[in-house]
Amino acid sequence: MIFAILLLLMAPQQQQQQQIQDQLKSQQQQLEQIHQDLQKLRDSGSNQAQSICSVEVRRVSGPDQRRVAAIVPLNLLATIGRPAESCLPGEVRVAASYLDGNENLVCSGVVESVASQSSLIQNINLDIHPWDFREFVRWKNEPPERNSGPKRLVCLNNESTAEASSEELGRIASVRVRVTVFPKNGGLSTTEIQLNLR
Repeated sequence: MIFAILLLLMAPQQQQQQQIQDQLKSQQQQLEQIHQDLQKLRDSGSNQAQSICSVEVRRVSGPDQRRVAAIVPLNLLATIGRPAESCLPGEVRVAASYLDGNENLVCSGVVESVASQSSLIQNINLDIHPWDFREFVRWKNEPPERNSGPKRLVCLNNESTAEASSEELGRIASVRVRVTVFPKNGGLSTTEIQLNLR
């Protein structure tokens, strides 16, 4: 009889111990999950930091504003950060905004894939033909095996609904040319020059 009473008294203690052990196990699992989540956040944060590449593009010489008639040479020095396998090749794009005498937008456009940056530090020499949209930009020191030739600029009117008309183009007084380098995994750098056409 005493044995039966002892068993009855011990049963609640065993249940309490089992409940405590279950709670401890549950809390350990939660802590492990939190630890794994924190580790994933750390890893993704370091991957994001590594995936964005540093880049800088600068004109080698010449003033920020020029008066021009036909061809404008742009000599650029572009640098892209390491690691090369994550950041190269870089793409070079040229954007142009044509303005009237009052600095109002007449038309604008972008030429993609004008040049390619294949090394961490590279000279990129471009010729800009501000009055010739069909042959607007040419990569002068392009590797001979590529030989892509001049690139066309589609200059859309200030509402971006159609190419600018000859009447609109007659109002042009200047153009702002921006050259931007985009590394493979994010980041960008832009340099700008204003060309006075009249």
